[in-house]
Amino acid sequence: MNQTRIPYERWLILAITLLAFGLRVWRLDTTPPGWRDDELINSQVISQHVLDGDWAVYFADASGHEALYHTLNAGMLALFGPTVWGIRFLSVLMGTLTVPLTYLLGRKLFGSTVGLVAAAALALSFWSLMYSRIGLRHVSLPPSVLAAFYFFWRGLSRKTWPAQDRAWREWLAPQSALFNYLLTAVFLAVGFYTYFAARGVPAILLAFMIYLALFAWPTFRRHWPGFLLLLAVAFGLALPLILTLQRQPESEARVSELAVPLVEARVGNFAPLLDHVITTLSMFHRTGDGEWLYNIPNRPVFGPLGAVFLWVGVALAVWYALQPAGQWLGALRRRSPRPEARPIHLASAFLLLWWLAGIAPGFISVPPASLGHAIVALPAVFMLTALPVGWIVGAFQIRSAASRSVPATGARALAVVLSVLLLVSIGWRDGQDYFVNWPQRGMVRFLYRADIHETAVYLNAHPDITDIGLTSLLAGPWDQLALANDLRTAVQPRWYNSDRAILLNPALVLADWPQKPQFLPEAYTPLAERPSIGAYHFYQIDYEIPSGEQVCFANGLCVETAVYNPITQRLTLFWQVSRPLDLPPRTLISNPPPPGVYAGSRLSLFAHLLDDEGALLAGDDGLWVDVYSLQPGDQFAQFHQLTAPAGSVATAVAFGLYDPMTGARILTVDGRDSVTIPAASGN
Repeated sequence: MNQTRIPYERWLILAITLLAFGLRVWRLDTTPPGWRDDELINSQVISQHVLDGDWAVYFADASGHEALYHTLNAGMLALFGPTVWGIRFLSVLMGTLTVPLTYLLGRKLFGSTVGLVAAAALALSFWSLMYSRIGLRHVSLPPSVLAAFYFFWRGLSRKTWPAQDRAWREWLAPQSALFNYLLTAVFLAVGFYTYFAARGVPAILLAFMIYLALFAWPTFRRHWPGFLLLLAVAFGLALPLILTLQRQPESEARVSELAVPLVEARVGNFAPLLDHVITTLSMFHRTGDGEWLYNIPNRPVFGPLGAVFLWVGVALAVWYALQPAGQWLGALRRRSPRPEARPIHLASAFLLLWWLAGIAPGFISVPPASLGHAIVALPAVFMLTALPVGWIVGAFQIRSAASRSVPATGARALAVVLSVLLLVSIGWRDGQDYFVNWPQRGMVRFLYRADIHETAVYLNAHPDITDIGLTSLLAGPWDQLALANDLRTAVQPRWYNSDRAILLNPALVLADWPQKPQFLPEAYTPLAERPSIGAYHFYQIDYEIPSGEQVCFANGLCVETAVYNPITQRLTLFWQVSRPLDLPPRTLISNPPPPGVYAGSRLSLFAHLLDDEGALLAGDDGLWVDVYSLQPGDQFAQFHQLTAPAGSVATAVAFGLYDPMTGARILTVDGRDSVTIPAASGN
């Protein structure tokens, strides 16, 4: 490239980077449409460890997490709190940084055209947008990989050692190979502390070093000491992580859970492995990632035009990478010295190895074609897609001061047209799918709790609502946390599972999410004057509690009455909160929790159906109201299905409260560990 084009090129990559940043912050609070479990766990459990002073290189939470992303994200949480900026902005920055780094490495390998087109395509891609806009650590891996590879190729183009008459300081000068290999080692090691897929990155470099030894021996001979130093330093920097994993191998349960094809192959069943290879290779043109969390299920990475560019790029890379093998065989037949592979051969082989190693996790893990597991390959995919354009303008050369080519005007014009067509096809398709189609899908709305997010928006706009009930599955504290992150008012929501319970006071509730109430549906009166919020609808609760004898427990919960119906064999309990509840502190714990850590509820309710000798006929445990959200004066009811075995005779029902972690029962104020009522008629 001519020196006069450098300022123009810099302005262009700056514009592409700014576009990438804009696409990653635009509507960040609405797309994704809410909060998912993993984001909340990553930030408010794992990253919170760092804010609490619990520093580590590896966290055992949620099946194991490398610490670097969480350490950086802790800083974001400290600045912005648990908001979209505190939880997602680090991913925005990492995803944006990937774009100029893709350009730099693409230019280093194949020239400016490939670098610019690859960077622009990546900036527009659904794949990159997805991981740049959620608070997951996957997106932190591509920048470290790109930086490591960039400095590796800078080192490969430099003298390995300074002349003997030069000062030793030149060994570490920025222009020396040694300096660049040391930086390669640093960024290679940094990747180990981001995401487990980084563990395959050294294999890319090792495989390429073998390629160099076979087809570019003079280059390998000059640089092999630098290669050894690179690998040794990277290993040394990764040693703390390696030792940590050896001490707690159980924390990597997720890795073993995913390796189903490998497990099957070890016992002689290669069918799953073959199926995964085929499915993963087709993710770019036919069948993509099947998970709603990350994709429109089975949507391929590219549309028809992009897929053509990719596979033409793969074919070109294969052609150039294999040419030295043909030349090597020809030299053997002629008994002549082997020619050294040219820069285009080396760059193509390196890119192919990178791409194959990057998508290889999809071959050996479930699910196949996973965008997250293949995140290492993200920049490589778009460089391959840009290769046909670079080939047209003759840009298949490693950039060096001694090698500069200026493409013909016609080739340049054709390249511009093809680049525009490619980028428009990617941008239009991926932009529509990511910002419009994907967030509106029902399963996406469910998984990301869009209804809860929209409820927060409504409550923020109506500060007059201070007490309200909300239905939920109560599968952990994540629904409550999702709402709390978006709330800006003093409202105090009470949470309950409408399958088994009902909130009687406060009487204003938002119900129907995730499904319509199953328990006492007749108590719900729709409020037509208030709008629907997604699946949520406003109801007024109107239900008269049967009279009975009140029994209070030491923690502040009082059962107002207990009714057992011998025909339906259902026990219904009506409760009131008499005072602020005395409960064990609730600690946020990841899902799944670290090995040996209890993550369940600290209060539950048991109900036992007994015969005349006090023997247990049936039992049902559970509490379907989030007691931590309850306030004094609140009332709720729930039922227990107690079906007696055929031929047995039930005479009594006993129920009470207990701590599932310790098994200790909560006593009544008069010292009993349970309450007993007749099973024949109830009370």
